Amino acid sequence: MLSAFIFPSISSLPPGYDCRISIPTARIVNRVAGDADIHCTIKVYCNGQVLHTEEHDIKIAGGKAVKELPQFVWPDHGEEWNGAAGFAEVSFRSGDGKAVFTDTGVISFYAIYSKPGKKSFFSDNAFRYGSPPTIDQIAAFGKYVDAYPVIHLDRKRDLGETLTLINPYKKAIRAKIVTHDDRELRAKIDPESVTNVRLAGLLNDGENEWIGHLQLIATNRLVTFHIKHSLAQPEIISDHEHLDPFRADPTHFPLTQFLRLKAGELMKRYGWIN
Repeated sequence: MLSAFIFPSISSLPPGYDCRISIPTARIVNRVAGDADIHCTIKVYCNGQVLHTEEHDIKIAGGKAVKELPQFVWPDHGEEWNGAAGFAEVSFRSGDGKAVFTDTGVISFYAIYSKPGKKSFFSDNAFRYGSPPTIDQIAAFGKYVDAYPVIHLDRKRDLGETLTLINPYKKAIRAKIVTHDDRELRAKIDPESVTNVRLAGLLNDGENEWIGHLQLIATNRLVTFHIKHSLAQPEIISDHEHLDPFRADPTHFPLTQFLRLKAGELMKRYGWIN
């Protein structure tokens, strides 16, 4: 079944870094049935406001794009935004509203973050809505739960970590972070805004180091990222990754089902089935 749009995606815009996004035009072409005019919109949000919008058209003819999408470049706005984080939303739709896309899933790409004198890093984009693992999770548990398995905070070694909670929706969201040893942090994320939760708040008074894992629950789905950085200077980032949804996948299979799965793997390996 064809669609007139592709699910929009969200990319993080942390303060202190320039951001560059190269959207793979070929992946868009592969999603289009026949010739079409595709409209791409990129919006930048911070503290509930759309601060920048740019639009591009992609003409697809004969299975090829007439020209590539230009690279999206967003310079560091940390000082202008008073240290607040923002996010970019990228969406695609057919120019005339006709159903031309064979797949509505997010077009995957990476954002590259850099700044002179700092380590560069990259991070993937995320579903604004329609994330299959989250849908499965809600169906199985009736709750939204994200998780991250390894947190390491250390005052002496200057190891800090932060959860970036992006709310791209029109309603405020409340979130709670719970660790394996019952520590808690709470946060409110305003509409179309970003809240950075410094995990140093998990350290008790006089405690220099803590290692553990956490889960995040919220009143609505959030777009979540985990950042490793200097504890003393959080704007110096070493790693930027997405959290993982708590999965509803079964942990055990009946023996007969296990054997069927293994048989299918072998048949695919030897080309007996596609």
